[in-house]
Amino acid sequence: MMANGADPAFRADDDAALESVAGAVTAVVENVFASLSAIAAATTALWAGVEDSGGQPRSADLAALRDPVIGELQRQSRLVNGVGFVAADGVLADVPRYLEWWRTDSKTDTAQRLALDLNPGSEYFYDYSTMEWYAVPRDRGTRWVHGPYLDYTGVDLYVCTFAVPVTSERGQFLGVAGADVPVARLDTALLPTFAAHRTPLALTNAEGRVIVANDAEHVPGSRLENLSSRPALPVSAPPWSLVSLSGNS
Repeated sequence: MMANGADPAFRADDDAALESVAGAVTAVVENVFASLSAIAAATTALWAGVEDSGGQPRSADLAALRDPVIGELQRQSRLVNGVGFVAADGVLADVPRYLEWWRTDSKTDTAQRLALDLNPGSEYFYDYSTMEWYAVPRDRGTRWVHGPYLDYTGVDLYVCTFAVPVTSERGQFLGVAGADVPVARLDTALLPTFAAHRTPLALTNAEGRVIVANDAEHVPGSRLENLSSRPALPVSAPPWSLVSLSGNS
């Protein structure tokens, strides 16, 4: 990834060290996306089975996703605190919107299904169709990472939401498979590799929000100024980049 895409300012640094940082980020990212791909595949297969029998899936049919969803939640327990499938408008026969989303209960360490208010007439309506983590995979047909942001849906944690589009075998958009990854867990997973890098470096989103950095002055959620003037290297989690903190400020 470095050889073809590195900014010249990075080449003056220790390429091997930067490779290790980029590699660590890629490994974490691809691990999460692999879980989402597994959930997406299970959803597509479920849809095909119901449609092959002449029916249209209903919300109750999505209970069949619980084993693969909870399986990935448990497999990713050191990184992910919530994962599931979020249905597109109108694809289910009985309800306009639905989530089959599971979280690890911090007190009991067991999987609990997330229940949100999906009634448009409610004061607490959770309109996921307008949220970036859902809208980008839907509109662009690509995987995405939204955040860091404060998740108010029951956990009040600073998270990044990973998401991939889910389609039927005929190409119909069915919704997204997603996972919430607390920033604190990303920091735990990545900071040792970042700390080993000898120059100041941050992992940021497209807005310049810091996700992980090896400089104490750049805490998660803080925003880098003059982002376009800093040497940056895209990584495999769109729209994240590795950004030099020793460049122009």
